[in-house]
Amino acid sequence: MIIWTRDNRELREDVLRLEAELGRMEIDDVDAIYIVAIEEPIVPPEVAPHVDLLWQFRCYLPPGYDFQTMRGGGRVSESGMYFQGGFGSSRSSPRPEPYHELLTISLRRQDDRLVCFYSFGGSSVSGTWNVDLDSENLVVETLASPGGPAQSFDQSTILPILKAYDPNTAEVKEINGQSITTYAGGIVVVCPRKLDPEFEQLRRGRTPDGFQASSLAEGQRQ
Repeated sequence: MIIWTRDNRELREDVLRLEAELGRMEIDDVDAIYIVAIEEPIVPPEVAPHVDLLWQFRCYLPPGYDFQTMRGGGRVSESGMYFQGGFGSSRSSPRPEPYHELLTISLRRQDDRLVCFYSFGGSSVSGTWNVDLDSENLVVETLASPGGPAQSFDQSTILPILKAYDPNTAEVKEINGQSITTYAGGIVVVCPRKLDPEFEQLRRGRTPDGFQASSLAEGQRQ
């Protein structure tokens, strides 16, 4: 009982700190995932001049939520989860209590390539994305809009947190007997581990048998 009280107090302190820094997030369903895009991302002043594009999301994660994150650069489709290219993934350890995490994604030019920096849950990695930042038509889709309300999702939903691609790089690929238009871009996805098999099929351009469209969240163009 003493341990639970301490954990609850520490969580309350974290919530109050985040609300003071990032605004209030109303949690109507403690078993759902909530994502809000931060209108004015916070980065150290010595880092800001080196960042070309930046997104930050505050995430509420419910107790027992078991998930993995995938991020990578390569070829993506306009809709769906098709992805071909180099990627990395990391798995969470489910917690008995709800908690909040800050997700940061940034893009910056480095020599003749574009580097994506990703930070979430105390870990950070970087990788190359094949995206032209100078393209006036660059498409960016996120699950939450900066300054907009928090978006909520159940624990059985695949969450494409962010997708960016250059529509000038269209290329049609024949995959499993169907034509899919792909683009040079990158993606960051949070997926419940129980849907790992379905996600692997979606990533390869296949629709799993019996898969419900509602199990894949749709991003919003920014």
